[in-house]
Amino acid sequence: MKIHALFLLSTAMLLAACSSTDVHTDYNPRANFANYQHYQWSADSGADKTVSPFVIEQVKASLKTQLDSGLYKLADKNHDFLVRYYVTQAADTVDRSPRLGIGLGSFTGNFGMSTSVGVPLGKDKINRNVQIMIDLLDGNTKALSWRGAMVIELDDQDPKVNMDRIDRAVAEIWAEFPPK
Repeated sequence: MKIHALFLLSTAMLLAACSSTDVHTDYNPRANFANYQHYQWSADSGADKTVSPFVIEQVKASLKTQLDSGLYKLADKNHDFLVRYYVTQAADTVDRSPRLGIGLGSFTGNFGMSTSVGVPLGKDKINRNVQIMIDLLDGNTKALSWRGAMVIELDDQDPKVNMDRIDRAVAEIWAEFPPK
């Protein structure tokens, strides 16, 4: 029975480790999102100076695609809400190089013992991460009514990979709007 419980616990931990990055949202419960039909871009959208302008442009283009597919219309004057996006540098992560494990062990009676050593097979890789934040502000009061955010990893070698990752991240964030 203990082995069965240990197997279930290790399976649950493995599945949790494989889960994707979460989208974090927050909103004003008094906001009437059903009235949101016409939007305007907020003038204070943008990014940290450390973020590439190509990343910023892709976030805006992806967000526009999501807005258009949701049947929201860009308005010159009479808008129900403002859309603000912001991209900031997030904490870098270290991707450990693969390791070769060498182990020794023995098992006698009801007692087991082992030892192992990991030998690195390459260099560690530093992954560059950015956080994408999307805010919706009330058109009249300019007060924040909804926020969605997600951290993604950027590829230092291939801008096309980054475009795809940004598109998927913005779609995941936007899928959380309106709040359920």
